[in-house]
Amino acid sequence: MYLCKRFRAKTVHHSQQKCTILTNIYHIMKAKPTILLIGSFLCLFIVSCSCDPELEEPPAPHSPYVQRVAFTENTATVTFDNLTNKDIFLVKVNTSTSAVPAANTGRVLNITPAVQDFQAANNSKPNVSEEQLTLRGHPLIQEFNTNPPPFSLTKRSSSAIPFVPPQVGDTRYFWVETFFNSGSWVQRRAALVATGNHSNIWVMDGNNREVSLARAQQLASQFDLIYPLTTNIFGYEFGGGPGGNGGVDGDPKIQILVYDILNAAGQFAVNGFFWSKDFFTQEELNASGWNVRTNLAEIFYLNSITMLDNPTFTYSVLIHELQHMIHWNEKRVRRGLHSSAWYNEMLSLMAEDIIAPLIGVPITDRGHPLQNDLPWFLLSYFEEGFTEWRQTPVSYATKFAFGAFLVRNFGGADLARRIIQNNTTDIPSLTAALQETSGVTFEHALRRFGEAMIFSGTAIPPNVTTFDKTYTSIVNGISYTAYGFDIWNMYRKDTDSRGPVVFDVSPRAMRPHSVLLHQDDSWRNRLGSISITMKRPVDASVVFYLMVREVVE
Repeated sequence: MYLCKRFRAKTVHHSQQKCTILTNIYHIMKAKPTILLIGSFLCLFIVSCSCDPELEEPPAPHSPYVQRVAFTENTATVTFDNLTNKDIFLVKVNTSTSAVPAANTGRVLNITPAVQDFQAANNSKPNVSEEQLTLRGHPLIQEFNTNPPPFSLTKRSSSAIPFVPPQVGDTRYFWVETFFNSGSWVQRRAALVATGNHSNIWVMDGNNREVSLARAQQLASQFDLIYPLTTNIFGYEFGGGPGGNGGVDGDPKIQILVYDILNAAGQFAVNGFFWSKDFFTQEELNASGWNVRTNLAEIFYLNSITMLDNPTFTYSVLIHELQHMIHWNEKRVRRGLHSSAWYNEMLSLMAEDIIAPLIGVPITDRGHPLQNDLPWFLLSYFEEGFTEWRQTPVSYATKFAFGAFLVRNFGGADLARRIIQNNTTDIPSLTAALQETSGVTFEHALRRFGEAMIFSGTAIPPNVTTFDKTYTSIVNGISYTAYGFDIWNMYRKDTDSRGPVVFDVSPRAMRPHSVLLHQDDSWRNRLGSISITMKRPVDASVVFYLMVREVVE
């Protein structure tokens, strides 16, 4: 009742037919039918519903603060009455797998163009160098994972030769590139400097800076915390877990090779990576035509610079890469499935998000992905859709944000467990898991993402999605918490502006499975009534929502 009394809205289409605003009163009435039935009729004009049947809303109840614009004609007008210090936003959602040109995304009609540049000063972007765009991942890994060689699990059964665990002080040679992404390979010696219950820490000879024994042992100790927390949700690497045979190298521990990963200019290239090439024998790789060398082990590669300069971020990197290693086994090896890069990376970022706080990396720490990825998202969310992947900071940022949205609103760590453990990948995998935890589909969740970009802090009405919600779930007896955060109180990358970029109401091109936030200066801090007239998008995949929020100071 309180929210309803604050304002009311009605939609008038080109034919002047009144339409109910999508408040899903049926769901509210199920909770308190008598009181809310009366209150609903007092608050809203309820005459008839002309909603597009092809665009069914999610089953979760929506707030009156979130109104989908249902076009039955070429235009629709929405009128808001009784506004008291409210901001209005237009959120466009592209629900398709294709990019949509600006001219096909629909438009607002009753706006004077002269007042549409109120946020221009805040929408400037910093110059980004190529070096900044290659801080994570390896370009060839995605290509390799898309077309890996065939393999036989029979050849990977336990060896007849008894496995002899390496001892601290032992040395061995590893294949590495002469420099990052060079495509040429050389063997270099590394020494085992520390070991834990689940890892062996190898440090390569010739690093520019010394990796102390204490730092290496600290890394092994942290991985001993990371491993059970991650495998409890996602499963195990090849050969890992109870009854495992140690994988392709027979060692039940994961190898972590620490060295200076540098580019051709001798500069920092990448934080670290997992590469499934090491699952294959050299004969298999040669037969497939891949010019890579295998270390035939369950192994991560970790940049010594990251390890020394940013220890907490290093722990997040290990969580991230462990999910990739497990993902390879769970999806490709066990189920014969192919995962798109966006899907795999999103799961690794979800793993960081919910596991890092349990090992001493809170969301306020620079080692947490919230501090690394969200600023990029706020600045550049419109540049890449949630189901695209270009391996830039924006790629990681958009996938972190979508995963963070899902775990805080649709099931937490249990949702992540269901995603990785089901028998499909990509959008079908997300839908299957979301159906189990929340009864929604990927598209339904996507349509509600815009709510989380608008509502945060003190301006969160009931029944909306938000990043600013703490969600705890228990998986196999272990409690995992995704902590809420106020998206409007965080700074964009390399700017003094907070919150996501909001564009004027001029049409803009949209990436596949993406959202855009729009606002006009006349929609800010509104009092009384306002009518907004919009033209139907040419592309039916673009959906309009008008959202009304308390003014945020």
